[in-house]
Amino acid sequence: MSIIIDTSKISNGRLIEGAYTQDESLTSVIIPEGVTDIGEIAFYGCRDLREVVFPESLRTIREEAFGETGLREVILPSGLETIEEKAFFSCESLRHIEVPGQATMIGRDAFGCCDLLTEGYIACGYPENIRHHEKLQYTLLWASCPDKHSEETSILAAEFISKYEELVMEWVIRHNNIPAMTGIAGRDLLRGDIDKYIIQSNLAGRSEITALLMSAHHQPDEGEFDL
Repeated sequence: MSIIIDTSKISNGRLIEGAYTQDESLTSVIIPEGVTDIGEIAFYGCRDLREVVFPESLRTIREEAFGETGLREVILPSGLETIEEKAFFSCESLRHIEVPGQATMIGRDAFGCCDLLTEGYIACGYPENIRHHEKLQYTLLWASCPDKHSEETSILAAEFISKYEELVMEWVIRHNNIPAMTGIAGRDLLRGDIDKYIIQSNLAGRSEITALLMSAHHQPDEGEFDL
């Protein structure tokens, strides 16, 4: 079922908490202009919800608002200020995310357990002082489109890849993350045993990853990053 949000579910610009929680009939939603705030668990558990059109007026997405939904792609408005903790937690079909707001604050685990999330842009930059798996996730998102990000983000992401290269490659191969591998190989960021990664990729049947790894065999000198 495709719907435009009922005005009875909106109070003072806020889509009320739990407005459509676990409504498994929803497949597509248009949130109207004027909504500034999406309440906690507003769409939590809407497993067949595949698409949401967000208004330019939106400023806040509350905790677990879209947790465990079937979203595949999320394009957020540039004026968004806050994505709270676990807002899109465990969206198992989510593959692409765009967070273009230059000052958007992203809460812990906002995109946690979204293992298919392989491509996107997080404009607010690379997270610091945060758990490993989130740094890993943001590094892989950066690698999918590094040219869109700031120089500072590029440096931090490259440092993470250098320090945790085997972890990065484990995830790239496991999830067949071609966008991230394209960015990593194109910028000659690998310093470890590429032959080992090629073997792992071959065993996993990741032909495109293998081809990109083979293209990365010619590397710059240790410590050099082409950013």
